[in-house]
Amino acid sequence: MEIYIYGLILAAYLVLWFVSRGSEGKGAGRIAEYLYERGRAWGQKIGGGLLRESGVRRDLSLLYPYGRLQGEEKKFCVGRIRIALLIILAGDILAVAGYAAAEGNMLLRDGELIREEIGGEDRSTELEAYVVQEAEGGDISKVHQGDYRLEVRSRKFSENEARSMADEVFALLPERILGENESLGRVTKPLDLPGTVEGYPFEIAWESSSYALVDADGTVGNSGMGEGESREVTLTAILSYDNGIGGGLRWSREYPVTVFGPELSAEDALSLRIREAIQSADARSVSETAMPLPYEMEEESLYWEEKPAGTGMAMLVFSGIVAFLAAAVMGSRLHERVVQRERQMMLDYPRIISKFVLYLGAGLSIRSTFIRLGEEYTKRRAEGLGEQSAYEEILLVCRELASGVPEADAYADFGQRCRSRQYTRLSAILAQNLKKGNQELLSVMQQEAKASFEERQNTARKLGEEAETKLLLPMIMMLAITMLIIIIPAYYSFAA
Repeated sequence: MEIYIYGLILAAYLVLWFVSRGSEGKGAGRIAEYLYERGRAWGQKIGGGLLRESGVRRDLSLLYPYGRLQGEEKKFCVGRIRIALLIILAGDILAVAGYAAAEGNMLLRDGELIREEIGGEDRSTELEAYVVQEAEGGDISKVHQGDYRLEVRSRKFSENEARSMADEVFALLPERILGENESLGRVTKPLDLPGTVEGYPFEIAWESSSYALVDADGTVGNSGMGEGESREVTLTAILSYDNGIGGGLRWSREYPVTVFGPELSAEDALSLRIREAIQSADARSVSETAMPLPYEMEEESLYWEEKPAGTGMAMLVFSGIVAFLAAAVMGSRLHERVVQRERQMMLDYPRIISKFVLYLGAGLSIRSTFIRLGEEYTKRRAEGLGEQSAYEEILLVCRELASGVPEADAYADFGQRCRSRQYTRLSAILAQNLKKGNQELLSVMQQEAKASFEERQNTARKLGEEAETKLLLPMIMMLAITMLIIIIPAYYSFAA
């Protein structure tokens, strides 16, 4: 029944496509325009009628107040109808595709439900049951009885097939479980007891007549046995198969295993004898003031030397790691000091430039300005002011000028030592002034002062953003601690 509805919808689209040949537009837009025009002509509420009853027309009149309302109203309605048509068509196509996919996966064929092959997935299906009735005139009718949802399991092996495969597995197991042992008649190393065998649908469980000697995971407990000593163990393999019937199928088979003491190399055997001799000497001398050590072991002579219990190498390695970390931390702190110096010099630059403008405007020369700035800084240091790198460099310039260094060289060295774009620019301005004279120096310095104050504002803003970022982690930690303070008491109160 569903497929007929899907077909009717597609047929309706084809009919609309055919009858809308005279309309403008393409594809669904042509059908939408046709429906809009027919709706207006027939007076139905498909477009204009709907718009008059809603706020859309009012909104369009506000957006297009100058004679464009009718055209925009049509454009809006056609677009809305077009989108609705496309959505319905897409839904119908998807419904047809879903129906076709479901039809291809249907399990009912010729009155039987087809199972998946062995190893396939279990599937489910929904069936409708009808009661067939025959009327008096011979007509046959179907009366719906009900819906039934069924689980169709994949095909299982029959009991005979499963038994035959179980015999194959039992024949394979003696070689599969050997591990590194040569045969089950001489087992000295762990066995490999599998839970499944590839290619067979069985689950294998293992039982042992002595779990102390051979555990269910294949571990062999022969450490306490002497070399050449042997003990018998019976392993039982239990195969189980779920054939879809309650209880399933089970088969078992026993495998005799002979466990021998561990095979030791000459060195391991000597170590074992030495340990036994030490234990025997300890037992004999437990009430004495000293424990004698064995010095003769059959054909071997022993020499004993005590290992120091010191941690010298560990301390040496630890000290090397600490030294490396300390050097890295010192380098990091040094770099941080350099960064702080450059940042402080950048912040001091606008103030230094403004003083240059002030003193140059008052008639002082560049040389006198440097000397004046150096004297002011020296006075502030005497009053307890901290060290400022930019003014320290200015003091160095004053000392160079006092010692006879040419001004051009002193100013160039000043810019190089500061290693900052602003101070390099200042030294270049001062060096050019020495060559060209003082005619434009004051105006150039005023422009530089204005630019430096703008740069300082940007720097201050950047520093503020960095401070906010650094505060983010402590805030998150405080939030986590607060949540723990709230949640933990609440949890214990509920638990109580």
